[in-house]
Amino acid sequence: MFRTLILSLLTLTLAMSEELLTGFTLSDQHFMIKTESYHIYDSKGKVLRLYQERGDGEAAELLSFTLDDTTGACHERSIEEGSYEINGSMITFYTRWDRRGNSDAPYGARIKRYTVDGNGALKLLSSKIYIETERKSEMQESAMQYLFKAPVTENEKEALRDYIENTEKRFKGTFVFGKEAESLINEVKAALHRKSQSVWH
Repeated sequence: MFRTLILSLLTLTLAMSEELLTGFTLSDQHFMIKTESYHIYDSKGKVLRLYQERGDGEAAELLSFTLDDTTGACHERSIEEGSYEINGSMITFYTRWDRRGNSDAPYGARIKRYTVDGNGALKLLSSKIYIETERKSEMQESAMQYLFKAPVTENEKEALRDYIENTEKRFKGTFVFGKEAESLINEVKAALHRKSQSVWH
């Protein structure tokens, strides 16, 4: 058991590789972004780590964020794509979830916006999500169906409330509906398109 744990940790260490370290300033506070690639079992991707420089020369890690992740076999994959943009005193993180084949992976989007408060701390301004946790063809037995048809009975309404509450906890955001959900998804797609364009220019 112990040997297996050590081997797994060694594999994880070898699979992670530092790629890039960049710095930027928000509201006179200095931050650093480190990106690392990984390839572990059937998962491959890239993660961002955000650090804040302290006065003593040390750097404190504030958060991690997935830039790319693909998990699963070729015909059954879950996909997560991420992008970030810095604008004035705000940093915005964009995430899109999707699936390929018969995967039960989520589909949806999230936008998280942060700023720096008066004490120099990173502060979450908002986090909005729209998530379908399974394929529509499989939703007849789940509360996800009430995203597309209004619940009628009290049991159906409670099921939808539970779905929203559990999804908000899992994906760390406030669930949005209708036109706001469409706008959220489109904004994330636009941000990911800008990211892809910047890679080629």
